[in-house]
Amino acid sequence: MKNQAPIDQQAQLFGEIFLLSNRLQIIGDSYLEEITTKQWFLMVIIERFGEYHPTLSEVAKELGSSRQNLKQIALKLQNKGFLTIDKDAKDSRVVRLSLTKKSGQFWAGREEQDKEFIKSLFSGVPANEIEVMLRGFSQVFSNIHKIGEKYSE
Repeated sequence: MKNQAPIDQQAQLFGEIFLLSNRLQIIGDSYLEEITTKQWFLMVIIERFGEYHPTLSEVAKELGSSRQNLKQIALKLQNKGFLTIDKDAKDSRVVRLSLTKKSGQFWAGREEQDKEFIKSLFSGVPANEIEVMLRGFSQVFSNIHKIGEKYSE
């Protein structure tokens, strides 16, 4: 590959991604207070489906998570009143997820606060480096997909 970084730098970056993930989760959990970052991300994914109420399987695929792990997160959100878990009207084997009014109320009025959180997170990182990171992560996600297919055969 052209211009590929040395393997020791790649290995360091691999480790730093895990460290970054752990620290983001700790900070995010404190910042969000009422919900965890995993619960937040589940709600974001469901919101992306718009008016359509996605199935547990559809959301699990989007999250890159197992149905079992996702269901545990969804059950906790249901217990807090942020979403409902319902059987599909046409096929009782299918489970659908829907955000509640409480979810909308939670996010209402947080926009400025959340923008400030994101700005502080990326403070001092030039726009061109953000673009490079986005392209790099896009390629890594593509590679993860290919590797996942290889090992799931």
